[in-house]
Amino acid sequence: MIARLLPRCALSWTYQCSSSSLHSVFLNARLFSNADRTKRVDVQLNESELTESFVKGSGKGGQKINKVQCQKTRSLDGNRRAARKLLQQKLDDHINGALSMRSLKIDKLRRKKASRKAKSRQKYAKMIKREDDDEGSELESESDELEDSEDDMKSSHS
Repeated sequence: MIARLLPRCALSWTYQCSSSSLHSVFLNARLFSNADRTKRVDVQLNESELTESFVKGSGKGGQKINKVQCQKTRSLDGNRRAARKLLQQKLDDHINGALSMRSLKIDKLRRKKASRKAKSRQKYAKMIKREDDDEGSELESESDELEDSEDDMKSSHS
Protein backbone atom coordinates (compact mmCIF):
# COMPACT_ATOMS: atom_id res chain seq x y z
CA MET A 1 0.00 0.00 0.00
CA ILE A 2 2.76 2.47 0.95
CA ALA A 3 4.70 1.66 -2.20
CA ARG A 4 1.71 2.62 -4.34
CA LEU A 5 1.28 6.01 -2.66
CA LEU A 6 4.86 7.25 -2.86
CA PRO A 7 6.89 8.02 -5.96
CA ARG A 8 10.06 6.06 -6.53
CA CYS A 9 12.33 8.89 -5.35
CA ALA A 10 10.78 8.86 -1.87
CA LEU A 11 10.60 5.08 -1.38
CA SER A 12 14.18 4.40 -0.34
CA TRP A 13 14.17 7.39 1.99
CA THR A 14 10.91 6.28 3.63
CA TYR A 15 12.10 2.73 4.23
CA GLN A 16 15.20 4.01 6.04
CA CYS A 17 13.10 5.93 8.58
CA SER A 18 12.00 4.25 11.78
CA SER A 19 8.36 3.21 12.06
CA SER A 20 7.67 5.83 14.77
CA SER A 21 8.81 8.66 12.54
CA LEU A 22 7.04 7.29 9.46
CA HIS A 23 3.89 9.18 10.41
CA SER A 24 5.78 12.50 10.52
CA VAL A 25 7.35 11.72 7.16
CA PHE A 26 3.91 11.38 5.58
CA LEU A 27 2.74 14.63 7.17
CA ASN A 28 5.81 16.74 6.40
CA ALA A 29 7.06 15.35 3.08
CA ARG A 30 6.41 17.24 -0.09
CA LEU A 31 6.33 14.62 -2.78
CA PHE A 32 7.22 15.93 -6.22
CA SER A 33 8.68 14.21 -9.20
CA ASN A 34 12.11 15.50 -10.21
CA ALA A 35 10.83 16.69 -13.59
CA ASP A 36 8.11 18.91 -12.09
CA ARG A 37 10.28 20.59 -9.50
CA THR A 38 11.98 23.88 -10.32
CA LYS A 39 12.61 25.10 -6.76
CA ARG A 40 14.95 23.76 -4.10
CA VAL A 41 13.47 22.32 -0.94
CA ASP A 42 15.41 23.18 2.21
CA VAL A 43 16.55 20.05 4.01
CA GLN A 44 16.62 20.10 7.81
CA LEU A 45 17.77 17.23 10.04
CA ASN A 46 15.44 16.41 12.90
CA GLU A 47 17.59 15.47 15.91
CA SER A 48 14.80 13.35 17.43
CA GLU A 49 14.82 11.04 14.40
CA LEU A 50 18.58 10.40 14.50
CA THR A 51 20.10 7.48 16.37
CA GLU A 52 23.78 7.31 17.22
CA SER A 53 25.88 4.44 18.49
CA PHE A 54 29.43 4.65 19.74
CA VAL A 55 31.96 1.87 20.14
CA LYS A 56 34.87 2.33 22.48
CA GLY A 57 38.07 1.00 21.03
CA SER A 58 40.73 -0.89 22.91
CA GLY A 59 44.08 -2.38 22.11
CA LYS A 60 47.67 -1.36 21.86
CA GLY A 61 48.40 1.92 20.18
CA GLY A 62 44.75 2.99 20.04
CA GLN A 63 44.02 1.25 16.76
CA LYS A 64 40.30 0.98 17.44
CA ILE A 65 39.54 4.39 18.89
CA ASN A 66 36.70 6.48 17.45
CA LYS A 67 35.03 3.64 15.60
CA VAL A 68 32.38 5.81 14.01
CA GLN A 69 31.24 5.97 10.42
CA CYS A 70 32.85 9.38 10.03
CA GLN A 71 36.49 9.55 11.18
CA LYS A 72 37.62 12.92 9.91
CA THR A 73 38.88 14.15 13.27
CA ARG A 74 40.21 12.50 16.40
CA SER A 75 37.49 13.95 18.62
CA LEU A 76 34.04 12.46 19.06
CA ASP A 77 32.27 15.82 18.87
CA GLY A 78 34.08 16.77 15.68
CA ASN A 79 33.13 13.46 14.10
CA ARG A 80 29.50 13.90 15.16
CA ARG A 81 29.35 17.33 13.50
CA ALA A 82 31.02 15.99 10.35
CA ALA A 83 28.65 13.00 10.23
CA ARG A 84 25.59 15.26 10.53
CA LYS A 85 26.91 17.52 7.79
CA LEU A 86 27.53 14.50 5.55
CA LEU A 87 24.06 13.10 6.29
CA GLN A 88 22.44 16.44 5.47
CA GLN A 89 24.40 16.66 2.22
CA LYS A 90 23.35 13.16 1.16
CA LEU A 91 19.73 13.87 2.06
CA ASP A 92 19.87 17.12 0.04
CA ASP A 93 21.31 15.21 -2.94
CA HIS A 94 18.55 12.62 -2.67
CA ILE A 95 15.63 15.03 -2.26
CA ASN A 96 16.68 17.89 -4.54
CA GLY A 97 18.69 15.95 -7.12
CA ALA A 98 20.14 18.38 -9.67
CA LEU A 99 19.08 21.35 -7.51
CA SER A 100 21.07 20.23 -4.45
CA MET A 101 23.77 22.52 -3.10
CA ARG A 102 26.56 20.16 -4.15
CA SER A 103 25.17 19.77 -7.68
CA LEU A 104 24.83 23.54 -8.07
CA LYS A 105 28.41 24.04 -6.88
CA ILE A 106 29.71 21.37 -9.26
CA ASP A 107 27.81 22.95 -12.17
CA LYS A 108 29.23 26.37 -11.33
CA LEU A 109 32.78 24.98 -11.28
CA ARG A 110 32.15 23.16 -14.56
CA ARG A 111 30.94 26.38 -16.22
CA LYS A 112 33.98 28.29 -14.91
CA LYS A 113 36.34 25.65 -16.26
CA ALA A 114 34.63 25.67 -19.66
CA SER A 115 34.83 29.48 -19.75
CA ARG A 116 38.54 29.44 -18.93
CA LYS A 117 39.16 26.81 -21.59
CA ALA A 118 37.26 28.81 -24.23
CA LYS A 119 39.18 31.99 -23.37
CA SER A 120 42.46 30.10 -23.60
CA ARG A 121 41.53 28.68 -27.01
CA GLN A 122 40.66 32.14 -28.30
CA LYS A 123 43.88 33.63 -26.97
CA TYR A 124 46.12 31.01 -28.54
CA ALA A 125 44.15 31.03 -31.80
CA LYS A 126 44.84 34.77 -32.06
CA MET A 127 48.53 34.20 -31.32
CA ILE A 128 48.80 31.54 -34.02
CA LYS A 129 47.00 33.79 -36.51
CA ARG A 130 49.40 36.65 -35.76
CA GLU A 131 52.41 34.36 -36.17
CA ASP A 132 51.08 33.14 -39.51
CA ASP A 133 50.54 36.74 -40.64
CA ASP A 134 54.04 37.72 -39.51
CA GLU A 135 55.59 34.73 -41.30
CA GLY A 136 53.64 35.56 -44.45
CA SER A 137 54.89 39.15 -44.48
CA GLU A 138 58.46 37.98 -43.79
CA LEU A 139 58.27 35.56 -46.71
CA GLU A 140 57.00 38.33 -48.99
CA SER A 141 59.81 40.66 -47.96
CA GLU A 142 62.40 37.89 -48.44
CA SER A 143 61.05 37.08 -51.91
CA ASP A 144 61.13 40.80 -52.80
CA GLU A 145 64.75 41.01 -51.64
CA LEU A 146 65.67 37.95 -53.71
CA GLU A 147 64.05 39.44 -56.81
CA ASP A 148 65.87 42.72 -56.26
CA SER A 149 69.19 40.95 -55.81
CA GLU A 150 68.60 38.88 -58.97
CA ASP A 151 67.78 42.05 -60.90
CA ASP A 152 70.95 43.66 -59.57
CA MET A 153 73.01 40.65 -60.58
CA LYS A 154 71.52 40.66 -64.08
CA SER A 155 72.15 44.35 -64.53
CA SER A 156 75.73 44.06 -63.27
CA HIS A 157 76.50 41.18 -65.66
CA SER A 158 75.23 43.03 -68.70
